[in-house]
Amino acid sequence: MAAQKPQRTPQEIEDIILRKIFLVSLANPVENNSKVVYLELTAAEILSENKPLMLSRDSMERVLVDRLSGNFPGAEPTFPYLIGCYRRAYEEGRKVASMKDPSVRSEIESAVRQARKLVVSYCRIHAGNPDMFVPTGQVGVSATSELLSLIFSEVSSPMDAFGGNSLGGELSCPPGFLEEFFRDADAESLEPIMVDFFDKLKQSVDRVSALGNFQQPLRALLLLVGFPNCAKTLVNHPRWIPKETYLLIGEGRVIEIASIIGAFLHVSALPDYKEFKSKPDVG
Repeated sequence: MAAQKPQRTPQEIEDIILRKIFLVSLANPVENNSKVVYLELTAAEILSENKPLMLSRDSMERVLVDRLSGNFPGAEPTFPYLIGCYRRAYEEGRKVASMKDPSVRSEIESAVRQARKLVVSYCRIHAGNPDMFVPTGQVGVSATSELLSLIFSEVSSPMDAFGGNSLGGELSCPPGFLEEFFRDADAESLEPIMVDFFDKLKQSVDRVSALGNFQQPLRALLLLVGFPNCAKTLVNHPRWIPKETYLLIGEGRVIEIASIIGAFLHVSALPDYKEFKSKPDVG
């Protein structure tokens, strides 16, 4: 009679799942997966505290910070890595639902939810402080640009300017990420992110005619104002109602040129003066 395989403890299951989510190793380097980062110094610290080399809800933030703060050759850049963590947490959460033991399932579901919230929190921190978590010697990419690209991908349609997702990047949005990112944040913490974000959103539709891709920016705007905190940061934006005045230019044109919403109002199929022409040219 074959010996029964020993069952894993809830702590071991939690450790395995969290390592999958964060793509880290504490025990030894993983040779067959270059994306898995071996946190040798973190492991040494944990051992010095007489704790087991296992990931848990108590240690996941410490491990994530060490992963983001370290210089690891070949490691994913911060924003794509965090999005990947959220995606893996979502996928692991779906698998956990099939666990038979309700008490173990409840414990692991709680750990996965905490991992998702932690990842979203650090996405906000990174977006608001783009110079954080940038490896030595590398130039940080604007996290708000990456976030905008992610949203463009989320709201894309095959009909957008006859070219589909022309403004979004290759990174796709995992289910539930945007809701957690925007819905669960307070307006005060979102404001430093959204000021730059709305400026970039405006730039994406500046001088775009009805023949161009104004659809993705417009859908992105509609998506964002659906979150009360985002709507609040928009109306508090310095360019919600611009204070500038221009000689020989009426207030309506100033709104078009300088305000966030005005860039969207400028989209038209009608020809305009050459100084304000949009592209592609409508005639």
